[in-house]
Amino acid sequence: MSVRAGDISTVWRTPAAALALTGAVGLVLGICLLLFPVFMVVGAIIALVVAVLFLVYPFLGAMTFVAFYYLRPTDFIPELGMLRMPLFIASVTSTGLLVRLLLSKEKMVEGWYVKAFLALWGVMWFSVPLATWRGNSFSHAMDFAKTVAMIWMIYMSIRSERQLTFGVRLLGWMALWLAGSTVYSYRSGDVETSGDLQRAGAGNMMLGDPNDTAAVILMMFPLCYYLFFNDPRKWMRGVYALSMALSLVAVVLTGSRGGFLGLVFLLFLLWLRSQRKILGLFVALAVFGVLWTTAPEGYRERIHSITHYQQDESAMARVYLRDAAIRMFLHNPLVGIGIGNFTSFQRDYGARSSHTAHNMYLLVLGELGALGITVFLYIWLRALREAKALGKEDDWLRRALGWGTFIGLLDMMVTGYFLSISYYPYQYIVMAMVAVAASRRETVVRSET
Repeated sequence: MSVRAGDISTVWRTPAAALALTGAVGLVLGICLLLFPVFMVVGAIIALVVAVLFLVYPFLGAMTFVAFYYLRPTDFIPELGMLRMPLFIASVTSTGLLVRLLLSKEKMVEGWYVKAFLALWGVMWFSVPLATWRGNSFSHAMDFAKTVAMIWMIYMSIRSERQLTFGVRLLGWMALWLAGSTVYSYRSGDVETSGDLQRAGAGNMMLGDPNDTAAVILMMFPLCYYLFFNDPRKWMRGVYALSMALSLVAVVLTGSRGGFLGLVFLLFLLWLRSQRKILGLFVALAVFGVLWTTAPEGYRERIHSITHYQQDESAMARVYLRDAAIRMFLHNPLVGIGIGNFTSFQRDYGARSSHTAHNMYLLVLGELGALGITVFLYIWLRALREAKALGKEDDWLRRALGWGTFIGLLDMMVTGYFLSISYYPYQYIVMAMVAVAASRRETVVRSET
């Protein structure tokens, strides 16, 4: 409501209301400081401000949720785990997004990707009553809700090209952080020892072990590669270049044999997509040569063990784990033995260790059966198809996102044959960006038609 020059009462009432509100806030704050410690009051104020921001701007909350998964603050400050920050961010952001969708009378769920992801979650819940250990499956299905909420928030909150661009560039920053923190963990002695080899990525609570860390780093590498050549902001190219350099070092420091195979396959895919095959071959061989010759001796010995895996205890244990996954599927072909139950019951199906499947396909097959693997493969293959289609666009963002994601996901499908990365959120975050970009492209095409 506008204030007219001659309306004296309105002029006086407005400052009075502001003064009264300020006094009330000051009074409440003073009482809180008397009753509670200062750090608790400051924390509550910060939480309140953040909650208001996420309620009003759900996109900000969704991107904060993504950043939280990559930054992993609980790795460095374990006490933060008591605050349950992911639950707080997801709850407030989801509430704000729901209110916005209700007020605008938009659909609560739209897009093939969100629906397919909900279908995968539905299979998990369907497996609970038939699970070997129902309580454990129930707990894992509940825990997966965080990933489902994040995917839904990303897809439903990105409404403009500017927001999509910010989200994709954020992934470039997160790739830099992931690679840099892995190198830092190695330098600071936070390592896992396998024989005489010290391996980085052991302290990564959200990625499990060095093998999984290597797989996610490799998946992010081609996105940074194509953003480096396409992003119009030249200063951002420094971020992408540094991310790629640290990623190559980090993969070697993880000492992952699956990561080594993924790196070779990644260089091959990038060379295959290169328009200058001779120059690309020279660069790929040079990069591989530098990494191989500068790698620790223990790393080269570990990689050589691939050629005689029958004599490697760890490799043979994985063979038995994969056989156990197939037996789980045969025990209940429809929904397997239940989400999250592989590690607890793999010995009952012939395995000789206490590890997980070390194969993302067989893990889903053993735990979720035919229903789970069908939805799982549909999500991956549909995302690959849409990413490839985006790579053919003229727009720089879609071209970089498309080819970067297409090659990154292909590479992860190779490394995933040796790793249990089926339910990690990182690959699904990138897929969500692809689904958003493809959805907005289809909307533009329909409007033009």
